[in-house]
Amino acid sequence: MDRNQVVLTGRIAELDALRYTPAGLPLINFRIAHASEQIEAGHKRKVECEVQAMMLGEPAQAAAGLKTGDSIKARGFLARKSQHSQQLVLHLDKIELIERG
Repeated sequence: MDRNQVVLTGRIAELDALRYTPAGLPLINFRIAHASEQIEAGHKRKVECEVQAMMLGEPAQAAAGLKTGDSIKARGFLARKSQHSQQLVLHLDKIELIERG
């Protein structure tokens, strides 16, 4: 099993300021609020969630121009927040702006 890819649309619910790692890489953390209707077991289901996300490197600098409320399409992979945490974070490598909030 080597597949770990997530594509999610939503709006930016929270956006931290751009900061830098000790190695000097740009880093930005934010939360994506998602709402949709999905089919599960043949029935429509309303889905709402907030996902913690982050970007590192050049993509983080581009994401720093986004604002709370912007609608986006995000692509990345899931990983643990840290070695000592089981909490998942969506590590993004691409964000497309759908609409300004």
